[in-house]
Amino acid sequence: MDSTRIRVMVVDDSAVIRKIVTSTLLREPDIEVVGTAASGKEAIARFRELQPDVITLDIEMPEMNGIEAIGHIRAMDSRVPIIMFSTLTEAGGKATLDALSCGATDYVTKPTSSASIESSKDIIASALVGKIRVLGQKRKKSPPSLPGSSGVNPTHRPGATRGSSSTIETRHSNSRETRNALPEPIGRSLSHRDEGSRDSGSRQVPRAAPTRAPSVVLIGISTGGPNALGEVIPALPANLSVPIVIVQHMPATFTRLLAERLDTKSKLHVMEAKGGENPRAGEVYIAPGEHHLVVNTNSRGDLTLALDDSPPVNSCRPSVDTLFHSAVRLGSRVLAIVMTGMGQDGYVGARELKGVGAEIATQDEASSVVWGMPGFVTNAGLSDNVIALSAMADFISKRCAPSNGSSRFSGQPKMLTSGSLVGTSGSPRGQSRELGGGKWH
Repeated sequence: MDSTRIRVMVVDDSAVIRKIVTSTLLREPDIEVVGTAASGKEAIARFRELQPDVITLDIEMPEMNGIEAIGHIRAMDSRVPIIMFSTLTEAGGKATLDALSCGATDYVTKPTSSASIESSKDIIASALVGKIRVLGQKRKKSPPSLPGSSGVNPTHRPGATRGSSSTIETRHSNSRETRNALPEPIGRSLSHRDEGSRDSGSRQVPRAAPTRAPSVVLIGISTGGPNALGEVIPALPANLSVPIVIVQHMPATFTRLLAERLDTKSKLHVMEAKGGENPRAGEVYIAPGEHHLVVNTNSRGDLTLALDDSPPVNSCRPSVDTLFHSAVRLGSRVLAIVMTGMGQDGYVGARELKGVGAEIATQDEASSVVWGMPGFVTNAGLSDNVIALSAMADFISKRCAPSNGSSRFSGQPKMLTSGSLVGTSGSPRGQSRELGGGKWH
């Protein structure tokens, strides 16, 4: 047995899907399928026996469904990556978000029933293999962990820790995963020495603290994003003085469901962007799946949103780079945050924003499910602050506090009904709170 190969267990009640996934993965020299299971109950028993590095798990199965199985697997191992198989439907989207909140690491969508066997293999290969490779390699670097042995909540962001003794870091070291793989920005060459932070052991000297709060917060996020946003957005105060615009890599329908779920838990207005909006203080917009989201300003200087159906960027639509690039004209009025995610989407846009004086922040490696996107930005010396997930909401709140002189947009207050979630300050959600307003200055 080759111990360097990534060991995968495939769980699906469909014999056809099990065969397609298995034969697809067998094409890859660094991946082996060590076993399969046809139900959640069987998966639990086989997990003990096989100890795989990665599990692919269907949601709807007999005896015990995938969501129920997650809880049992997490009780045995809090870190093993679990990739859910979902359908591109309303029910599939809701079930996927439920699975992620219960401890699944990521998901892929199944091919449609009309797809041929060969096209199904190609679809699965393009969606699944890269995730197995990244998550499996990370798994091999850390031993299996029983819940409680590492401080990781088994039903919360498997593969990531909640933080460290230092929750905001202003000096940055290189990650082994991204040290030698920095991409070239679009349209211009990049010297491999121009930031100085790519040499092993180098550190970025943080710039002086901004004297003025930003006027808009942009967030780019991918793998591990729904749970991370579920921790950050509900913890933000109702009187946040700026709007937030988010690109989360998810398909259509899923982004709307995510926005609706966050809205029910948050003191802010959270919604899927439709294009044409004028974002205001206390509003959160999530880019819709299959559309880029861009920010502009109108003739009055108000912030506006627009949808863009141009081709995918970094194989993503919506793309973080596209959102960040559109905000370059706003200069130092932007706070751009790159959070957990696979790949490098957001690196080029962050570099462009940094060049016009915007503030850049990244999530730290310890609390990221995958430190790809934030790692590229951090290791390029672009991040002003590297922040643990547990400290992210507090960081945003303090940076956007009205006392910091931020520019704001007028907006209607969100009426918070009784019986809803209690805010992080301990005050009941049943009290109405008014969101600050004002024009962009």
